[in-house]
Amino acid sequence: MKNSFLKVILSGLIACSFFGCTETPEKPEVPPGEPSTVVYECNERLFAKTNAFKAIEAYVPELNKMQVNVLWLMPIHPRGTVKSVGSPYCIKDHRAIDPAFGTMDDLRSLVNTCHGYGIRVVLDWVANHTSWDNPWVTAHPDWYQAAQTSDERNWNDVTFLNYSNREVRDTMTACMLYWIHEADIDGFRCDYAHGVPFDWWREATTAILQEKPDAFLLAETEKTELYNYGFGLLYSWSYLTAIENLYSGSAGILKWISASDNEYNATPAGKERLRYITTHDECNSKAPQSVYTNAKGELSAFCLTIFMGGVPMIYSSQELGYMQKVNFFDYKLMDFQSPNNTRTELETLMYAYQTTRYIRSGKKKAGSLSDKVAYVEYTQDDKSLLVVCNTTNSSQTVDLPVSYQQAKVVDMKTGEKLTLSNQLQLSGYDYVIYNK
Repeated sequence: MKNSFLKVILSGLIACSFFGCTETPEKPEVPPGEPSTVVYECNERLFAKTNAFKAIEAYVPELNKMQVNVLWLMPIHPRGTVKSVGSPYCIKDHRAIDPAFGTMDDLRSLVNTCHGYGIRVVLDWVANHTSWDNPWVTAHPDWYQAAQTSDERNWNDVTFLNYSNREVRDTMTACMLYWIHEADIDGFRCDYAHGVPFDWWREATTAILQEKPDAFLLAETEKTELYNYGFGLLYSWSYLTAIENLYSGSAGILKWISASDNEYNATPAGKERLRYITTHDECNSKAPQSVYTNAKGELSAFCLTIFMGGVPMIYSSQELGYMQKVNFFDYKLMDFQSPNNTRTELETLMYAYQTTRYIRSGKKKAGSLSDKVAYVEYTQDDKSLLVVCNTTNSSQTVDLPVSYQQAKVVDMKTGEKLTLSNQLQLSGYDYVIYNK
């Protein structure tokens, strides 16, 4: 509490030096109506070696502070042991829970607690393949493909299902509905969605939406055809590459804007893209530090990403400022319960994101104030919002857009009312959010 108070005081002193006098900070009110969707990808193996559901349930109040309203649980099922490399995506039983995570009652308790905070819970669903020791392999050999695909040759720990078999289709759909009926699950993040016949996805999503009309259905793919098969949300791999290239210095702001625009030009009205700066796959293959340098750089990239559009996703460990690789096959216990400065700043950022959603529904413009400083601006009626992010770890001084020079604004990070000067001084990876 003391550090937070000092932070506000220091922010005010800095603002007086650079921008002129300020007025008493006022925390902006969250506007009425449905909040913007914010997803949290939860790696259970970061929370506890036993009773992970209980540990995650204890963390739900913090998720609420981060404005999370969709909790995505990575695969909860037992992992196969034959030919295994320990992947949680090697499913031994689609209707069972890994005992290390807890029981069905523990899952129901987690779901109930999340629902009390207005948070939906979705399961990571692997429909394309199973482990080699899944009981289906011996009981129903005709449920599997006879010839290996190129992907299966790369993924030796799994065997691919045969969706030309009617029983496979019906059984997999029934397994998904099982979790809705038994645990009140609110939807699914569907792994390797383009590896499964699209017409089966229509069968499955139709059945799910009949049970839960507002089900959250995310496809891990960039194949936009899947928007026509029940999915409302797809991945943003091209955008991820662009934001990483921007912050690593290997590409510029124009390529970042182009990647974002190209994705949305292919996205039908009413559909969305998941936007993120890391995922379990990405964090497994490279350390965030190698791209964003430090936690401040990661926060800057996330700020720029969420205000560029789409549905924000936070990967567990990101909010802790953990900058090393995370092998999601193994346990890597982290301290989610202690106070954390990075998480506190992320909570402030996400609060600013939610409180500005009315303005973000207006006209968007993205550009650069220099080759290192990017901005996103929204205008709606007589309101405007300016987000400026330094994409480097060095200080930058830039001219503000003319319409913001000498303007009276509210700093959405602090709630302070400011009178801006003509220039903006940004420390390394600094970012500002101004409401005019």
